[in-house]
Amino acid sequence: ASSANETGGKRKDTHDESPNSSKQQRSKRNRYISIACNECKRRKIKCNGETPCQRCGNLNLQCLYAPNCCTNNFKDSDEFKHMNNTVSRLQEQVETLFNNLNALRSESLRLAPHQGQDRGLSLPPAASAGTPSPSASGTPLQRAELGNVRPSGFRGPTNTNFSLDVAKNTLHKMGYSNLEDAPYGNAVSQEPMPGTPSMPAPPGPESQHVPADPLWEFDKDEIVRLCRVYEEEVGIMYPVVRVESVVNHAKILATWMEAAKKHFLNGGPPTSQGSGITDHKTIILKLVMINALIVEEHGDSDKAFRILASIQPILDKMTMTDPSDVANLPLLALLGGYEFLANNEILAWRVIGIGLRHCMELGLHRREAISRIPDEEDRRNAIHTFWSCYVLDRRWSFGTGLPYAVSDDEIDPDLPLPDQHPYLVAMISYSKLSAKVWRLVRHFEPNMAMDLRQNDIDDLDRQIKQWYTEVPAEVQLELADWESMPPSIDTPTNSNVGYNIHRLQIWTYLRLNQIRTWLHMPILHTLSSIMENLRGAERAVKLAQNTIKYLNHINNTTNIYRKIQVFYHQFLTSAIVVLFLASCHAPVNFSAACRDEFHMGLELVRDLSTKSWVSKRLWRSIKSLKEVAPKLGLAEADDPHSSAALTMAGLATGHMGPTPTSTGATFAQPVPTSAPGNAIPTADGAQNGQQIANEMARLFEGYAGMSAF
Repeated sequence: ASSANETGGKRKDTHDESPNSSKQQRSKRNRYISIACNECKRRKIKCNGETPCQRCGNLNLQCLYAPNCCTNNFKDSDEFKHMNNTVSRLQEQVETLFNNLNALRSESLRLAPHQGQDRGLSLPPAASAGTPSPSASGTPLQRAELGNVRPSGFRGPTNTNFSLDVAKNTLHKMGYSNLEDAPYGNAVSQEPMPGTPSMPAPPGPESQHVPADPLWEFDKDEIVRLCRVYEEEVGIMYPVVRVESVVNHAKILATWMEAAKKHFLNGGPPTSQGSGITDHKTIILKLVMINALIVEEHGDSDKAFRILASIQPILDKMTMTDPSDVANLPLLALLGGYEFLANNEILAWRVIGIGLRHCMELGLHRREAISRIPDEEDRRNAIHTFWSCYVLDRRWSFGTGLPYAVSDDEIDPDLPLPDQHPYLVAMISYSKLSAKVWRLVRHFEPNMAMDLRQNDIDDLDRQIKQWYTEVPAEVQLELADWESMPPSIDTPTNSNVGYNIHRLQIWTYLRLNQIRTWLHMPILHTLSSIMENLRGAERAVKLAQNTIKYLNHINNTTNIYRKIQVFYHQFLTSAIVVLFLASCHAPVNFSAACRDEFHMGLELVRDLSTKSWVSKRLWRSIKSLKEVAPKLGLAEADDPHSSAALTMAGLATGHMGPTPTSTGATFAQPVPTSAPGNAIPTADGAQNGQQIANEMARLFEGYAGMSAF
């Protein structure tokens, strides 16, 4: 009872003192905090916030904290400090780039206030932000029209069309004088090549809401990749820029562009006229990119066209009105290379000639001017650029048959050479020899009696052979004799070094064959000159045969040919023309001997793309001569008798067809995959190449075969 009373008293005391006691309990209770491990939170006990905490450490329990419970401690961590510093540096870089860009635009406006808006150098009002760039809307139409420009009326002796004109004149003299002499341009500008789809009309302005500068369409990885493609395919031959410097600038620029898209442009690139990025380093980057794009897409790249359009006004001003500047010379060399790869050899010849004249204006052809450049890297770049322009000027002069810009007499014989690039050094001495060949053959005309000066030809041929024996060993192939094929190529190694060595050796050998072919080509212009210099004619034919067989070999065993087709097409075209010219003037001597290699060359032609410059050139040549076929007894494609030439072509290339009963008899009709006259135009270049090959085979087999009897 006493116990019960005692308990009751306690309860009473507790009840009586409840207001004060409850207040005291709240003041004594520890406040619940979030910085506690999961185990202490579960038991709702105090945690000291350490890892492990006191209780978990004593009981050997797993001490874990929720991810967001230690915010204050994370801000003090090294990881947070490092991230914060990185973000701060990026913000500073973006701010610096924007300031530099604004300064460049202000300077451009000051120098050219009237042209600034047209050149995309000033920021337009916000109201015009949705207006497409004139370059973006006008460029497709302008670039499409370039393909229809009439070819140059003059064709020099080294141009393939010159030799085809010689063959055509021979046909006139043989009595086929009623041929219609349509201009060369008609075959391209007025009548499309078979298999070529019609060009769609350019889209209207309302459908071209695209960024003013196409560079915004590329991410950093793609830009860097294109720089590497340029270095591997073009820069290895002509080192006009230091690719590592271009790549470093590309990485910085791409980082800025990514930040600009996220933080300054509300998630998207600009679409205004004034948003083009046109500082000097970025122009070089763009030119490197368009060279790589045009290589990868074999001469037809819409992306490359639009990038070029974004800088074309600046390049035009730099070329024609700006003072000469050493820093601008690589831009002209890159632009010339692009025009060549984009099927515009005449434009390439023009641009590189202007670039070489800028070099002369700056005195880069003299040793003392080079020595006055203070910076060693700038001096080395000037040497590389001058010699690259020199070699390219000679190369495209021979391709077009048009004169080169600078004579060797004007160049300082003590001018330093680019010794770090053995292929370029070899091409410099090659170009000097090509000038001698040019002087020897430039006076030959198809209708004139030619004094071939065989002694001079033989002497120059010896100099060419001596040149090849003296080129660096890493760019030279072993030859059993001067008219033999080099040894077979092993499959290229996976390393870039082995791949590059293979290509340099191939290019130098093909150059050797080509310059010797140019030297002996005039012998094939008439039957009388062939008979008087039969040994030289046979040599020219043998060199052409070796070129075709070697191109076929590298095409079958490696991917070197297909990666940059336009570079090898010049060798293929000139070799095919040599065989056709020899068979035209002396079929008894050469038609049978040339047949295998001729059709081997046509097999390579079948693979050409529809917009390849050699495809256009061959088609134009065929168009100018195909009228001869009916007058020589060759009927149209739908005539059963017309398949004779194609049957013989099939036999020559290993595609068996019906066997002819006699030389002059009617041939049975083979079963072709598609008749040339009934082909359905497609976007695929295979059909176009097939038709070109068929036309060439028809001419060769029909004319050469009939003339032999």
